[in-house]
Amino acid sequence: ILCDANLPTAALERLVAQAGDRPVFAIAVSPAKVVRLAPLLGNLSLLFMNRREAAALAGADISGRDLVGELRRLSLTAGVITAGSAPVLGFDRSGVFAIDPPSPRRVADVTGAGDALTGATVAALLRGLPLRRALREGVAAAMLAIESAEAVPSFTAGSFGQALALVPEARVVA
Repeated sequence: ILCDANLPTAALERLVAQAGDRPVFAIAVSPAKVVRLAPLLGNLSLLFMNRREAAALAGADISGRDLVGELRRLSLTAGVITAGSAPVLGFDRSGVFAIDPPSPRRVADVTGAGDALTGATVAALLRGLPLRRALREGVAAAMLAIESAEAVPSFTAGSFGQALALVPEARVVA
């Protein structure tokens, strides 16, 4: 199940209660709305957010391992934190890591990059990939979205493979 923080907290709580054993992935949407997810953090399989949304959830303007530590203290076991063209920070039970996104070969439109990252990452996780590998696919999809002028970019397995080859392996964040 993939949801976002546009829903009221009561609706999100009901959704999580109805999910049963199915994984629940969430998108923060905005710093003002991410707090709707606060009571559910322990029930989420993965939360996608940008740095401002993560700081709003944590209640402090911190970054890196300190930010991850605070999110974990709030019961979030896995998350992805983006910051534009800066490294994408990921964390799960196996540790904290970063992926340096490659520079797009051309910038057509940044709209939808976060949704592409989320969708491709979740699809890869559902195929059984670990978060570190799944997030590489998400970064590749985000790059393809940025390079496309289409609202819903289309690409082939070949063009996706070429984009994925540009995404470096995840590195441990010390």
